[in-house]
Amino acid sequence: MNALSVWAARALTPAGEATRVRVRCAGGRIESVESGVEPRSDDLRHENATLVPGLVDLQVNGGAGAAYDEADPAARRRATDFHLRAGTTSLLATLVSAPLDHLEPALGRLLGDVSASGPVLGVHLEGPFLVEAKRGAHSAAALCDPTPDRVTRVLDVAEGALRMLTLAPERAGALDAVARFANAGAMVAAGHSRATLAEVRAAIERGLSFVTHLGNASDWPARVLDPALGRRVSEPNLVGAFLIDRRLRGSVILDGHHLHPELARALVELRGADAIALVSDATPAAGLAPGRYRMGGLDAEIHADGLATTGESLAGSAIPLLAAVRVAVRLAGLPLATAVRMASAVPAALLGLEGRKGCISAGADADLLALGPDLSLRAVYRAGEALAL
Repeated sequence: MNALSVWAARALTPAGEATRVRVRCAGGRIESVESGVEPRSDDLRHENATLVPGLVDLQVNGGAGAAYDEADPAARRRATDFHLRAGTTSLLATLVSAPLDHLEPALGRLLGDVSASGPVLGVHLEGPFLVEAKRGAHSAAALCDPTPDRVTRVLDVAEGALRMLTLAPERAGALDAVARFANAGAMVAAGHSRATLAEVRAAIERGLSFVTHLGNASDWPARVLDPALGRRVSEPNLVGAFLIDRRLRGSVILDGHHLHPELARALVELRGADAIALVSDATPAAGLAPGRYRMGGLDAEIHADGLATTGESLAGSAIPLLAAVRVAVRLAGLPLATAVRMASAVPAALLGLEGRKGCISAGADADLLALGPDLSLRAVYRAGEALAL
C-alpha cells in the first residue's frame, strides 16, 4: 500500500471539528492528523469539503442487484463494491430468514469474504428465530425456534465470523440461545419480536445487548390486556425496554420511511447518540432503478425515493448508509458530527473496533470520505487507497 496524504478544509475528528487538516496514511493506517496547516503539492486536496470517517453498517443485505446469500462470489463482491463506492467502508453482510439448509452454505461461503480489516467485517444473521406476528418481509415458512441443535449448526459453520444475530427473545429456547451466541462472540439483538419488558430483561441477563431497527417490527409502549387481571395494563414492549434499560443499544433505519425522523431525534435525545447506530438495512435492489424485483423469495417494488415495499409492508431500504446520514441531518435535525458518529464510531465500538474503525485518528484504518457542503460524496479512501466513484 502506497503512502497517501489528504488535505481538506475541515475534518470531523474524535476531538471535534478541525480546520485545514492533513491526514497522512501509510500501510493502510492513518499515520498522523495535523490541523491548521496549508496544503502541499503532494496532498490530495479537498478545498470545500469535510473529511469524515468511512461509514460502518451493521445491516446490509446486498446491493446492485446482488444478495449476500448468493453462491457466486462475483455477485457478493458487486454488492460490497456498490456500498464501498457509496461511502460504506466496513459492513456486516446480512442474511435473512431462510431454512437452515440454505443458511448453512450461505454462511460457509461468506467465511471467504470476511476480513478483520474489512470491508466485510463479519456476518449478521437476522432470523430465522423471529416471531411471525412481527416477521415483516421475512418468510413465515422459514421461522423457527432456536433449538440447541439449530444453534449448534449455525455456530459450527460460522467459525467465529458471526458478529451479530437478531432473534425474538420470547421464542422457546431463546434464552439459552442468547447465552450461546453471546459466548461465541456475537452481539445478540432483539428484533422482529413482541417481547415484553420482562422477557427482554431476562434475555439481557443471558447476554442480549441490542435492539435491531428500533420501531420497526418491534412494539412501542402500549396498554395491553392482562388476562389474569382482566384489564389493560401498561407494557413498555421492546422499544420501551430500550428506553428504560441502559444496558441496551440499538439501531434505526433512517431512510425517511421506516422511522419518522422526528422520532429518531427524540430517541437520540432520550438515550444519547452513542446508544444508537444508523443502519441502511439495504436490500439487494439498493442502487437499482425503480421497478419490481425478486428479492429473498419476495416480489418487491423499489420506489424512486429509496423505499422498498412488498404489498403493504416495508421490505428493507434501497439506500446506502450515507443517505441515512443525510436524512439524519436534513430531516431529523441532528448535527452532522452526531449523524456521522452514529454511522461510524458508534457501530465500530459495538463491534469492538473503537479506535480502529469509524474515526480519523492516528493508528486507525485509513478509511475516509470527503463530503461536499451539500453532503454529496466527493471521494472515498479505503485502507489508504482512493476508490473510483
